[in-house]
Amino acid sequence: MSDLYQHILVALDLDEEHTRVLDKAVALARCHHAKLSVIHVDIKLQDLYTEMIALDIDSMQDKVLADANERLDQVLKATDYPIEKRLVICGDLCSKVNEAVSEYGIDLLVCGHHQTFWSLLTSSARQLMNSVSCDLLVMPLPE
Repeated sequence: MSDLYQHILVALDLDEEHTRVLDKAVALARCHHAKLSVIHVDIKLQDLYTEMIALDIDSMQDKVLADANERLDQVLKATDYPIEKRLVICGDLCSKVNEAVSEYGIDLLVCGHHQTFWSLLTSSARQLMNSVSCDLLVMPLPE
């Protein structure tokens, strides 16, 4: 039963609690001798701004992605487990995670969930529960 999972994907939002979620995913990957991939999905700025505002959205989006890549590099430096895929993407969290699950044969998704009043109204974990096609481990993250 130690090889129940073959490929684990950990979704990180790169906040201060990312290490707990990543550490749990690494421990599970090690236990199951599984591949481990990491995904960070950032907002797509084009969805926030209309053409009525004169901004160079593409330039701003490139900066957002560059910053996220840099932060993820820092996070992964401390990881002592090989990373199969490292994804930094902009767009809708659920659709991008589901695309990765399908494309890379993910059989376990690990993510965190902040336990706040606002999470009752808009919970990414709840959206993933209703859409992801693999097993899902949701770690509670206190505020």
